[in-house]
Amino acid sequence: MLILKPLMGTLLAVLTLAAAAPDAQAQAQAQTQSQAKLPTKPIRLLVPFAPGGGVDVVARIVGQKVSEQIGQPVLVESKPGAGGALAVNELMRSDPDGTTLLATTSSHATLPLLSKQPWHSSNDFTPIANIYSTTFVMPTNAASSARFRTLPEFVAYARANPGKINWGSSGIAGPQHLAGAQFAKVANIDMVHVPYRGNGPMLQALLQNDVQLTFDTPTLVSPHIVDGKLVGLAVTGERRMAKFPDVPTVKESGIDYSTEVRIFVLGPKGIAEPLQALLNKEFIAALEDKAVRERLVGFGLEVTESQNNTPAHLKKHIDDFAAVYGKLITEMGIKAE
Repeated sequence: MLILKPLMGTLLAVLTLAAAAPDAQAQAQAQTQSQAKLPTKPIRLLVPFAPGGGVDVVARIVGQKVSEQIGQPVLVESKPGAGGALAVNELMRSDPDGTTLLATTSSHATLPLLSKQPWHSSNDFTPIANIYSTTFVMPTNAASSARFRTLPEFVAYARANPGKINWGSSGIAGPQHLAGAQFAKVANIDMVHVPYRGNGPMLQALLQNDVQLTFDTPTLVSPHIVDGKLVGLAVTGERRMAKFPDVPTVKESGIDYSTEVRIFVLGPKGIAEPLQALLNKEFIAALEDKAVRERLVGFGLEVTESQNNTPAHLKKHIDDFAAVYGKLITEMGIKAE
């Protein structure tokens, strides 16, 4: 027993230290985060699409709220070009201090494959936060209603008239292009793709009937469906949109197809975890603001729930999207502008 007592004492001391280690680690992490500071100068929020599109509109709404919270301007800068790579490359050249961020879409995941960029879509960036997810509305100009008012009628017309339907997207290899290319493949129809430099120009082309179909978020098309200028043929989600309860899903119309897109915020690689956590917290707080949330939901968007709005969730989404649509891009030979 004279020998065992010192050993027992040593063992108890080791076990006590081991039990205390997680608490000490958590305290150290909390202290590190409390010492981290948000940027003390204006934040540039890059958008890789033309002004007036859905991403641009939402970035300004959310950016304004973040600005109010942190006491620094959040300046939204539209930088379209090269399928989004122009804005991404500018982000990558910026310092990892939180003063330059990027609001972009799920199609960011496929950019390296499309334009042979020497970076990985998730590993070479700092994921910050999701903003929203949405399925697309498939609207047509009301002037086309004499030929088709439902998706089955549209598909029947397109099959009987190959190459006579123009459909618009916000740019080569953008989210609308990928959605439309996938739909055309699944529906077995031949349409002429007309790319534009952003959602705004694409919408104007649809309103002028230069194109007869687009795949767009409800943010911009909703007012024109309400006033009768556009007709919603279908929505691309697994369920109908609350905004358009009378518009069926593509699957309800007899075609086995669905897709959604997310809008999220990235930073350059190298942002320290404490700063990443603070930025994530500020964007979540902006999305939890009642006025901001009501505006986004009013557009027909699904705001990401706070408990699922983590950098890890965002990274997984980017990697999953790259796997699914990378295969489509390879099969169809889609190339960036």
